[in-house]
Amino acid sequence: MNNNQNRSPRDVTLDVFTGVISQVFLGKFTAVFPKLFKCQWKTYEGQKKFYADFSTDNSNMSGRKFCVGGNWKLNGDQESITEICKTLSGASLDPNTEVVIGCPAIYLMFARNLLPCSIGVAGQNAYKVAKGAFTGEISPAMLKDIGAEWVILGHSERRAIFKESDELIAEKAEHALAEGLKVIACIGETLEEREAGKTNEVVARQMCAYAKKVRDWTNVVVAYEPVWAIGTGKTATPDQAQEVHAYLRQWLTENVSKEVSASLRIQYGGSVTAANAKELAKKPDIDGFLVGGASLKPEFIDIINARQ
Repeated sequence: MNNNQNRSPRDVTLDVFTGVISQVFLGKFTAVFPKLFKCQWKTYEGQKKFYADFSTDNSNMSGRKFCVGGNWKLNGDQESITEICKTLSGASLDPNTEVVIGCPAIYLMFARNLLPCSIGVAGQNAYKVAKGAFTGEISPAMLKDIGAEWVILGHSERRAIFKESDELIAEKAEHALAEGLKVIACIGETLEEREAGKTNEVVARQMCAYAKKVRDWTNVVVAYEPVWAIGTGKTATPDQAQEVHAYLRQWLTENVSKEVSASLRIQYGGSVTAANAKELAKKPDIDGFLVGGASLKPEFIDIINARQ
């Protein structure tokens, strides 16, 4: 028997209403106000992925959803970003992995309108106030206004090149969270600090600065990036990375709370590639990656799918 014959008038009315709403989203309103939607409503796949986020259990056994960030740094133009977004949009990505793209600020809205809404976008920096006489700076409110949901703060390049202190970075994180952004909070030691046996001391100092300002860690992901492994082709072994991640959980238990220690996601960053991602992803305290150069390449898909 045709299933349509068994449907009630209420079901038919609901279908009609749903169709009308869908057409509104897909029509001129979307074209005129794309930033209000903060995701790609232009395709059926975009809508399907958006609604799937509300119904799919995306947690791993620890209860922490795997999270992979791509930090494009000072790279990309409209042509190359279009190609990257096309590749990501057409790829089969692990639904149990959250994906965030750190795009250059002037291309954030451009990338947001090209990417499926299941992929978040992040600013690579933001200042600690909403507005004012701060030439060249960007506020969390501005990032939100163009559709960004995340911001990367405390990256080693901001610390080393632009001389950002632990205290300033923590103040930025505090303000970004208060403004409703999610924060990828970066930490990590230099080669000299590692060779001097100061890795734990350095990451504890950096975490302490965050902890003085962050009261709710729900919207924070910590990214541990050994500075000596960023862009060098060197990477910490899976055991080295796991050792630091385990120490961070111990630090969180002792200095924040056992609940935050168990729930906070800690990414590893530092020359992550498709070749080493699967082994790193097997470690119990590694909850994802913050990827630099490889996020500009097709192999980024394999990194995203490292847990499959």
